[in-house]
Amino acid sequence: MLNPHYVTGFVDGEGCFSITISKRRFRVPEVRLKFEIELREDDELILKEIQKTLDCGSIYRLEYERYKKWRPHVKYQVGSFKDIKEKVIPFFKKYPPLAKKRFQFEIFCKVADMMDLKKHITEEGIEEIRSLRKALKHEDSLYALEAHV
Repeated sequence: MLNPHYVTGFVDGEGCFSITISKRRFRVPEVRLKFEIELREDDELILKEIQKTLDCGSIYRLEYERYKKWRPHVKYQVGSFKDIKEKVIPFFKKYPPLAKKRFQFEIFCKVADMMDLKKHITEEGIEEIRSLRKALKHEDSLYALEAHV
């Protein structure tokens, strides 16, 4: 098993805590959380070790055929809400990111809490999640983090 501080440092540089909101015409949009790390295929071994450390998720092979000079990539992904709540979030709360992923992780946790309370299936909840997600994309996210702390 990898040193958990190594995993956190690796994720600070290469990981992503993402929030997606699908567009649906007749129903409430679907909110999904994903934890991902994408690397070149020659780094697949480290993704397998991170997968073992977190005890969840899958590894996928990605081909970028339209970019002729790009080598194939591999992606480690956790999309199961149960695994995110029971494994990913507790791990990163115990070993928190220290760089820019810290703010991303805090927002990720807020949305997970909202989903636990079923707020993601209400119009008000969706709007709040949209505004939280927008904060992730804002170029001053690090400044928002400093103001938040």
